Amino acid sequence: MGLLPLYWKFLSHVSSLEILLHRVLWSAVLCVVYVLLSKHNPFTFIKQTLIHHSIGLLILSSLLLSINWLTYIYAVTTNQLLQASMGYFISPLLIVLFGLILFKEKMSSLQIIALCICALAVLYATVRVGKIPFLSIAIGLTFSMYTMCKKIIKLDGIQSLLIDTVLLLPVVIVTLIFMAQKGSSSFTHVNIATDILLIGGGLATFIPLSLYISGSLIASTKSVGFLQFITPIMAFLLGVFIFDEPFKSGDIITFSLIFIWCYSLSYLVEKKE
Repeated sequence: MGLLPLYWKFLSHVSSLEILLHRVLWSAVLCVVYVLLSKHNPFTFIKQTLIHHSIGLLILSSLLLSINWLTYIYAVTTNQLLQASMGYFISPLLIVLFGLILFKEKMSSLQIIALCICALAVLYATVRVGKIPFLSIAIGLTFSMYTMCKKIIKLDGIQSLLIDTVLLLPVVIVTLIFMAQKGSSSFTHVNIATDILLIGGGLATFIPLSLYISGSLIASTKSVGFLQFITPIMAFLLGVFIFDEPFKSGDIITFSLIFIWCYSLSYLVEKKE
């Protein structure tokens, strides 16, 4: 998942919306194939899920995922990867806050201090640039809200991705047809490499997710907790060292505070274990 920005960079000439549409479409196809290979009927599973879970919550989950993907793809293809990185760094902060509000979870003094450090980093970034980092907040907020939905729905990763993408398919297919008719689609109109990359977006989503799920079943809680930081850390490193995004002295302070927050969170998880 951490190397996905490299993949989306190859599609910078395609609109973020079209990349998202193909990502959803081909992810859904792969999920259906996976369920079939697992000797289960995907349509029966979808039907049972819709019966036993709140349709409104399932739709909300799908919408949050699509907005998160769209915002992240837009950030990568418009050279704002550092903002995307900060968004995923602050998502644990928001997840904890949602846990406090929705599930009445309690916090220790050390957890409160760690959260304040992360909040301070976001506040400093806002004051320094003179404007609210909307991309970072949008990415962090949608991902944390999506996580809360999943905590309530309680489906495993592949099944969850199947439901999320299948629910979006009607809108995705209609939009792709509309774009093709209007001549604004890049698919089959640029080159074969673009077509392969758009189709491969589903595979680039499915493989990391399935590996993450498999690893989470055998890894310790501490290790799984640390995995959530791989995506933003890799995005940060790619943005600074590969894509040469501007990294000023103020950014050093912001990300130093964020890295302190990450270490603090990892320490608290280890201590809890």
